Amino acid sequence: MNNQPDDGATAQSSSDASQALQDEPACSDESESSSDEQVVIGIRIREASRIYHFAAPRGQVFPGDYVVVDRARGDQLARVVTVPDEEGEAKPVSRDVRPIVRLANADDRERAAEQADRADQILQDMRSAAVRDDLGLYPVAVELNLDGDRGTAWFQAPEHVDYRPLLDEVQEEYDVALHMQQANQRERARLVDGYDICGLRLCCSSWMTDFPHVGVRVAKDQDLSLNPDSISGVCGRLLCCLTFEHEVYREMRGSLPKVGKRVSTPAGMGKVVKLNILQQKVTISLDDHPQRVDVPADEIGLAVRTEDAPNQALVEAEQARREDDARAAALREAAAPAEAAGQPSAAPEGPPKRRRRRSRKRQSGGQTDQQTGEQHDSSQAGPDRGESGDGTAKRSTRRRRRRKPKVVNQQSDTAASDSVAAPQPGDGEQRRSRRRRRRSRQPVNRPEQPSDSSE
Repeated sequence: MNNQPDDGATAQSSSDASQALQDEPACSDESESSSDEQVVIGIRIREASRIYHFAAPRGQVFPGDYVVVDRARGDQLARVVTVPDEEGEAKPVSRDVRPIVRLANADDRERAAEQADRADQILQDMRSAAVRDDLGLYPVAVELNLDGDRGTAWFQAPEHVDYRPLLDEVQEEYDVALHMQQANQRERARLVDGYDICGLRLCCSSWMTDFPHVGVRVAKDQDLSLNPDSISGVCGRLLCCLTFEHEVYREMRGSLPKVGKRVSTPAGMGKVVKLNILQQKVTISLDDHPQRVDVPADEIGLAVRTEDAPNQALVEAEQARREDDARAAALREAAAPAEAAGQPSAAPEGPPKRRRRRSRKRQSGGQTDQQTGEQHDSSQAGPDRGESGDGTAKRSTRRRRRRKPKVVNQQSDTAASDSVAAPQPGDGEQRRSRRRRRRSRQPVNRPEQPSDSSE
């Protein structure tokens, strides 16, 4: 009886062992499947640089961790910035995505710090050599891989320069292969890092990955001063932060009137001289008030009628015109007694009037004939032409047009006596000859001069 319970316990223990042996392979398969599953993560080599994607084991990499990745310049230390959600559905990894080398440890981070110090030393030597040899370039930054045998050097130059002597000197002294790359002003500010006029760290070095297009129009839409010192950054270009709120300014500016436009307000008519976009207020110069007032944008257009509140500028202009008319009437009344007594009157104030010039055109047919007759009588009155009866010479106000006498088919008396009468041409031939004579520029049939023999 004592063996029965022992046999039962043995059987139960054997069954538990077999069950454990069956469960072990299943657990190992799950761990292997979870370790083999890959996800796409995003890493950055430098802060605020471009994000590169690599493949890493699922559940082993988290944001903020450091990993070692293989790039064109060798192994480099990178920081993880994006990781897919663990609860989300895993997406297949493309074959173009390369896997990470390994998770970075303390030794990798120490090597990265040593190579950063070595890169700073190389940068200082390159700047000294560039000034000494007068190469016309300025080295900006140097970056090395974890092994320290390859790296990238950025430089700034206004034009194309020959940097091969500098590159050969650095490679021979430090035994490193550098790739020279030219940088513009904005890229230089990103690599060097620093603080701007706002007192904060540069946006391009801290978080901004792309350089936006910034124009002068952006500053004008925000009513900023166009002084280059106030709207330019440390790089010498327009501030990138001007584009952050540009769309908001454009939307808020759309409901406000333009500067220089005349608007109506409860205080009266006036002209817009300034806009306050953030407070939605308009500074207006009123017509009937010397000071400027700030009117909310909601009250623009809420003015009383013109009959109730007329324009003060128009009223003043009308009053000034009436005063001028009254002053002119008083001067005319004062000059009237002096003219009646035969004394010269005082000259009226104001500009002199221009005398109208008489027209030389004919007024009517009868008047023209009368003037023609008077001229004819005056020409016959005196011994000279144009002399009147009282001895005063008069000239015609109108110039007569002198026409040259037409000389056609005239011959001298001597030529007519010697020549024989010729037959007259027909009508057709006479018309043709006249046409030809009109077209010709030379004189035709002029009277011949009498020769000495004819005399």
